[in-house]
Amino acid sequence: MDPGRLIKLVRYILSRRPDEFGLCPEEEGWVKVRDLHLAVAETEGFRGVRRRELETLLEVFGRDEFEYLREEGRVRAREIHFAPPVYVEEVPRRLYLPVKPRVWIRVAEEGLRAARPALMAPERDLAERLARRRGALLVEVDTTLAREDGAVFLRFIEKLYLSAWLPARALRGPRVDEKFRARYLPSPRREPEPEPIIPFRVESEEDQPYRKITRGKKKKLPWKEGRKRKKNKDW
Repeated sequence: MDPGRLIKLVRYILSRRPDEFGLCPEEEGWVKVRDLHLAVAETEGFRGVRRRELETLLEVFGRDEFEYLREEGRVRAREIHFAPPVYVEEVPRRLYLPVKPRVWIRVAEEGLRAARPALMAPERDLAERLARRRGALLVEVDTTLAREDGAVFLRFIEKLYLSAWLPARALRGPRVDEKFRARYLPSPRREPEPEPIIPFRVESEEDQPYRKITRGKKKKLPWKEGRKRKKNKDW
């Protein structure tokens, strides 16, 4: 891979248009290297780029343009030409929200409540790319119903929208039935069956007719008695 071409792409992503690649940087422009690599590796002409190649680029060739924290797995451009997400009144009527199947089981009933605003895209192609990265399914968001119930939307540059809360009635996704639950929920853990308790009864000697009762007396053996007599005679 030509380092010059790769640096140019990473510069464009981190410095100008992360939204085009489904990325919304954290405060001060930080992006996880893992997320950056996934975005680069699915871009036409860069599909063969490995994460190690990207890390080498950031460490060796991109020192002047990027600030890379290897141990934390984060990177940002030294010059940023975009603004943080802003509140907007006008929102596309339909947005696409990637949701992991297990999470969808709860969200379908209770709605979405997230500590960090969830990313949505009005373009299905971009939303599908986000879903593939996360192993998620796509849920359609009716923004009109969501706003009627009090949902607030932020827009990041042009291609991404964010919201921390969405009502269940505004979400359209796969039906959550028993088949869906069985497929995506972990199987219930079976508790080990307790071992059967076998009652124990102490048997008396009288209850054991098959055993000869000696009551502490040893049986005399003829050959032993003969040896003893011979020994005493020698003395």
